[in-house]
Amino acid sequence: MRRNLKLWLPIALLVGACSSPATRATSPEATDFYVHVNGAWMDANPVPDAYGSWGVFHEINERNKKVLHEIMEDAGAKHADAAADQLTRQLGSLWASGMDKAAIEAAGIESIRPYLDRIDAIESPTMMAQVVGELHLINVEVLFGLGALADVEDSTTNITWLMPGGLGLPERDYYFREDEDSAALRTQYLAHIGRMFTLAGASPADADAAAGRVYTLELAMAQDTLAAIEYRDPQVFSNKIPSDALAQDLMPSFAWDGYFQALGIARPEVVNAVGPRYYHGLNGLLADQPLEGWKDYLRWHLISTAAPFLASDLVAEDFDFYSRKLSGTQENRARWERVLASANASMGDAVGRAFVARTFSPEAKKLAQTMVADLLDAYRVRLGRISWMTEATRAKALEKLDAFTVKIGYPDKWRDYSGLELEAGSWVGNLFAAAEFNNRFELAKIGQPVDPTEWGMSPQTVNAYYNPLGNEIVFPAAILQPPFFGLEQTLAENYGSMGAIIGHEITHGFDDMGSQFDAEGNLVNWWTDTDREEFERRAAVLVEQFNGYEALDGLFVDGELTLGENIADLGGLQMAYLAFQKRGAMELQPIVNGLTPNQQFFTAWARSWRENFRPESLKMQVLTDEHAPNHFRANGPLSNLPQFASAFRLDESAPMVRPAAERAEIW
Repeated sequence: MRRNLKLWLPIALLVGACSSPATRATSPEATDFYVHVNGAWMDANPVPDAYGSWGVFHEINERNKKVLHEIMEDAGAKHADAAADQLTRQLGSLWASGMDKAAIEAAGIESIRPYLDRIDAIESPTMMAQVVGELHLINVEVLFGLGALADVEDSTTNITWLMPGGLGLPERDYYFREDEDSAALRTQYLAHIGRMFTLAGASPADADAAAGRVYTLELAMAQDTLAAIEYRDPQVFSNKIPSDALAQDLMPSFAWDGYFQALGIARPEVVNAVGPRYYHGLNGLLADQPLEGWKDYLRWHLISTAAPFLASDLVAEDFDFYSRKLSGTQENRARWERVLASANASMGDAVGRAFVARTFSPEAKKLAQTMVADLLDAYRVRLGRISWMTEATRAKALEKLDAFTVKIGYPDKWRDYSGLELEAGSWVGNLFAAAEFNNRFELAKIGQPVDPTEWGMSPQTVNAYYNPLGNEIVFPAAILQPPFFGLEQTLAENYGSMGAIIGHEITHGFDDMGSQFDAEGNLVNWWTDTDREEFERRAAVLVEQFNGYEALDGLFVDGELTLGENIADLGGLQMAYLAFQKRGAMELQPIVNGLTPNQQFFTAWARSWRENFRPESLKMQVLTDEHAPNHFRANGPLSNLPQFASAFRLDESAPMVRPAAERAEIW
């Protein structure tokens, strides 16, 4: 797990997909349809040592990485070629510097010495605020996160958002859980901080003392940090205040003028300060805790953020805690894979432009457009028939559906990286330069109109998302590939996999969070009171269902935390089935491997979620992620669908079928 300045957005992201047939010789009446479909694959595909989990998502990503590797190798060979275009030279310099292991080892901690010296030189609160700004520009998350995002009251304009942040453990409750494993992990974290300080040049005694001061500060910060479940309420994201109030009332102990000066921006007129209690608590800590302790805290987060890009001893120690201990990953990925990940993060559009040219055809985009249109039409029909919704709310829901923006494959306008200067000799220097370039690009949006053509995800990312502030659904080229989707796949495969993914993202516009935003992306209540009450009553059934799923011995899924994704899975699968029925009626659907078209559809759905987990990785997901484990994401919606039971001739006595009176049905 890595930490950065990226603002946590209320955007639901899908991280699952589908693939080719792999079934066990058992009956669909078996207790577990997910295992029935995926068991043979799971037995044959243990988690590789370099991963905490392994599934279809990873398989597609591995295939994509081969293409991306070729792109970067080609750029690396041309980084000094004056005849090459600008993007190729920039990518080539980034690649060459990341692959120069000898130079990285020789530089060691000196790669970040200028920033360590800046921290050492802090003598006043004003200097500290300036250094915090400098660290934010290079993606070192300390104290809080700041960025530009649409105003929840006026989604056409970007304003300044402030978010709690700056903890070293994955989520605030890691500091407070009282079970034995959590207590052991905190002990390991404290020891890890000390070892990292030692590797950075401190004596063991000084390193341990500094680690204690850092942990004490983080523990105090965590007291007022929002828990993961609190972010499920969109109202949390609405706390717009004048910047004068930020400086005078919320956090007067922080020298805001020095901070904004370091960022290179004027003090904004308004700030959306998410989770105000956090800043009140942080203000007290800044006033009361010695400056030397805060300098230790800044050093720690700088070293920790940079560690994966430094000499091998720091890389190994960082990996041991954040990957091995937290997620169970046994070995680090190859250097080229790590450099590739950095290139994707630093110059995503530049890498994506080359990726799209090699992998995504106009025919594929046309098919994807057809499927999205089919899913939107299915939703339109369904919304018109929902019996529990009054006409006033129905009209608003249809208005929102009709206002959806759809983005498929890649941006219409590519990012311009002119002005980003990279050199072949310094990997950390290049990564910091790219981070500053990108963050200044983002900060320049403050006070400006929202650009509706921008994407929040690169084309080479195997994922998709719904953005409530833009009321848009986005499907990058990387996910629009076999086995999720393809020109050669059957209708049932495409609609049972990619169709459900499309439906999933549409449904996010109507889940527990998305449904609180209107057609323009503003946080506005468009429901009647009775309809909202009925929606919440129906959602509570889904919460109860998922609360009953045990991921590990004694560790249950949190139905409240995962509610948005569970609503999206259920609604997406239902709408994909309706779209498949309509499209399938237009052409003859064959029997494949003894499965009827409807059986193929639901089998494709179950394959979408096949994945093996290490226990540590699964535990971290349950504790921190708004997505339930894939096993339950597959089976949970199916058990609520009478169409699934009908397809496999199952009655209510079958373990995979919930009795009609207990079924969750929302959209």
